[in-house]
Amino acid sequence: MNRTNPEETKANKNTRAPRAKTVVFIVVSFLAAFVIWIYAIGYDSTLFERTFDGVSVVIEGESELTSSKGFTLAEGQEFSSITVVAKGKRSELNELDSSDFRAVIDVSQAQGAGDQTLNIVVYSPNGIEIVSQSSTTATVFVDEFTQKNELLSVSVDIGNSYIMSEGVTFVNATVNPLSVLVSGPASVLDSVKGAYVRFDLGTKVISDNIYGYGAIELRDENGKVIENPYISISDRTAYVTVSVTKQKSVPVRVQFTGGMFDPKDVTLSVSAPAVTLSGSPEALKSINELVLNIDETAIDGSAELDFPIGSLLPEGVSNESGASMITVKVTMPELAVRGYRIKAENITVVNLPEGSEYKIKNDLDISLIGPRDAFKSVDRGALSATVDFNRVTVEPDGSYTAVATIDIGGEYECIYLLNQSYEVNFTIE
Repeated sequence: MNRTNPEETKANKNTRAPRAKTVVFIVVSFLAAFVIWIYAIGYDSTLFERTFDGVSVVIEGESELTSSKGFTLAEGQEFSSITVVAKGKRSELNELDSSDFRAVIDVSQAQGAGDQTLNIVVYSPNGIEIVSQSSTTATVFVDEFTQKNELLSVSVDIGNSYIMSEGVTFVNATVNPLSVLVSGPASVLDSVKGAYVRFDLGTKVISDNIYGYGAIELRDENGKVIENPYISISDRTAYVTVSVTKQKSVPVRVQFTGGMFDPKDVTLSVSAPAVTLSGSPEALKSINELVLNIDETAIDGSAELDFPIGSLLPEGVSNESGASMITVKVTMPELAVRGYRIKAENITVVNLPEGSEYKIKNDLDISLIGPRDAFKSVDRGALSATVDFNRVTVEPDGSYTAVATIDIGGEYECIYLLNQSYEVNFTIE
């Protein structure tokens, strides 16, 4: 006979109790989830209706209307929003608002010019059915599409409040592009009288050229801007150049180029000590004086020289002085002119053909200018000349002539060679 241990029996009972509670909890949870699932299926399987106000009406198909039928829309056409009743699952409807619906008028379906009654088609999200809409059609005015550019040369509107600074004169305002091609409804284009670039200078003080971009706008005969979403312009902006001219007075300065005298050491008389010039501000910016270059070594005693002002000016700069010529009278210091002869044996020919020999046919007479007392130091035997065979002229008798380079044999204060052509004739043997 087996006897049950009381302690063991108690332990078995304690083990079975938690297991039973777990099973009961699982069964109850399953039943609750099943009930919720059944309720959800029943709730969301039913289709509900909901009203959406303020659905915007938009137009599509404008490009097809123009390209395939040659029509376009006239200006100023606006369409009121509509009310839409939609059907669908409640959970999906609750997530929507009026912006999720598209009410579209397809104007490519228009059949001609004038008033056209076209359908309003409402597009809804997937799974949502449109039950009704407050408006199913709309009247659209369709116009003939046309282009015109015969009168649309672009003009510049710079206003009339700007101020020209002293010495500055307005010239013109130019624009690029010069003309534009405009297309759109014929009824609207008939009222277009011109294209303009608004480039208002305001109250700006103008002292230089001005550059920049401006918007191109169409205006009617009264100057009113024509704004129409169905008008297209080949260019919406233009580059504007506002050009001005400026006057500037600059001094006249004599400059000696011979290297022997400074203008302050001679007597000078200039008919115009200053000249007035005009041109673009850029061109005048670098002109601060008018320089007259004179080779003083070519003057024996005194000379009167004329300088045409126009030939001294860069391109784009004009003379506004009233006189076309500047006359300069030059009187050199009291100088003597002395003649010297360079013997043939002191004349050298360079760059001869290899193996050739030359024979000088004449002595060379030269003239030196300087103070009388200074000539005492001139060494006649040191005078020499050189001619270059590469720069000769062939004479009829077969001899050669070339301009000589003179060496006076040293540096003598204020003595210089009279600037003229000294030629040597020679033969080659």
